[in-house]
Amino acid sequence: MTHADALALLTASPSLAAAETTSLIDLLMGGTLSPDQGAEILKTWADRGETAGELAAVVECLLARATRVPIDGPCFDLCGTGGSGLTRYNVSTTVAFVLAALGVPVAKHGNRGSHRPNGSFDLLDALGIPFQLPPAALAKLHQKTGVCFLFARTMHPAVGAVAPMRKIAGRTIFNLAGPLANPCRPRRQVVGVAKAAVAEVLAGALVRLGVERAVVVRGHPGIDEVSITGPSQTWEVRHRAVVAGEIRDRHRPDLDHAQLPGGDAPENAGIFHRLLNSQETGPLLDMVVANAALALDCWEGAPALGGESSRQRVREILASGAVRRCFETHRTMAQAMAQVPTT
Repeated sequence: MTHADALALLTASPSLAAAETTSLIDLLMGGTLSPDQGAEILKTWADRGETAGELAAVVECLLARATRVPIDGPCFDLCGTGGSGLTRYNVSTTVAFVLAALGVPVAKHGNRGSHRPNGSFDLLDALGIPFQLPPAALAKLHQKTGVCFLFARTMHPAVGAVAPMRKIAGRTIFNLAGPLANPCRPRRQVVGVAKAAVAEVLAGALVRLGVERAVVVRGHPGIDEVSITGPSQTWEVRHRAVVAGEIRDRHRPDLDHAQLPGGDAPENAGIFHRLLNSQETGPLLDMVVANAALALDCWEGAPALGGESSRQRVREILASGAVRRCFETHRTMAQAMAQVPTT
């Protein structure tokens, strides 16, 4: 396939077959295209609109090339597509430790912020948690502390070939594929989206990828997590079908999203410590609780999402200090592993 073939195929077909999608990804990663040529293909694809089948095929391509982390047993992931453009706190990273303290095995896949140092892995840096560790070390961290963090750039080195293309093109199918391309292949997960237009595409891809249960969520006013400033839309994947829903009873009508604390990694690290030490008792605590409860119910297969009993369990585990202890144990172990020379 050539650059011209790819453009003609995307223009002529509203949906590519899996083999065609694989050929397109091979072309993009193969080193024969200039950054401008690759960006033109990716932008044409995005403007036409990616399909669930195409997204699933891209994810399979990425997983086939990914670094393997030898985790035994099932695991859970929660990751968002980002792209809201809003000041935010790293809710999902905090929730990862909450879930681990509750006994949910978490392998969180993610990245740094694309435009500002406010992504999940920027926060981990600010918290002093090394994450660019050998796969065996990540698996041991997961076994011993119930959580590990998989840095997307390390897990998917082949994607580095398309980085110059993505920088020119802007939002591409790789932004959608990232949250689904966890190399540990979690069978249950929560995926946040900032735009409702892509939620059904993501949910449809999750069905095709064979997950047991997943929830795609978009919160008011366009954030990739459960909102407490307005209703949240959900697309739940179960029994190989998608069920759309809405969460309306978690928000406070008098609260505006801009009032929630959050910013770049240093500020968010301070908020993180206050949350784990029961010093942050305002609406941001409610937001962490709402998102952790939804994730807990997804993992446990509860018929309703983010119910009162799950919210109470989250509040209790935070108040007990168990989440703080889980974080401290994980950080200590990760720092020790980072000092061990690799062979």
